[in-house]
Amino acid sequence: MFHNELMLYKLYEKLSRPIIISDGISNPENIGSILRVAGNIGALNSLFISDNNKIFSSNKIKQTASGAKDKVSWKTVNTSELKSNIPIDYTIVALETTADSQNIYQFKFPEKTAFLVGNEVYGICDEVLKFATHKVYIPIPGFISSLNVTHALAIAVFEWWRQQTHPSY
Repeated sequence: MFHNELMLYKLYEKLSRPIIISDGISNPENIGSILRVAGNIGALNSLFISDNNKIFSSNKIKQTASGAKDKVSWKTVNTSELKSNIPIDYTIVALETTADSQNIYQFKFPEKTAFLVGNEVYGICDEVLKFATHKVYIPIPGFISSLNVTHALAIAVFEWWRQQTHPSY
């Protein structure tokens, strides 16, 4: 491990871990990728708001999670259980393009952030979006105006990481 990496690791040991909340993810590969990102960032927990528990037994999840399904803390919840699974001192930040969303690169993430992402087609449902204290969007300069939910999540959690470990950048 390089000296700078060791210093970052020691710094990260002192930080609160993020939480990842996924609303209505329907693609097993995306579930696996979300668990992998959760493992990459050392997430405290990953919550999947879903009524379809069958999808979580798909082998495709295990393949794309790259071992994270068995190493990352995760569970399914329904909307009414969401708040009781988020510590009171965490701030829910939704990755959603709305009229009041802020540019992710102009937003200061709280240390104790719970990231909220939505369904691959429909985004975050209104009932769940109400739990978010903040909404952020990722500016897209190209002609395709959206990202895969897992790519957006990775950008967001690592922007959080950058802000927590290199606040002057």
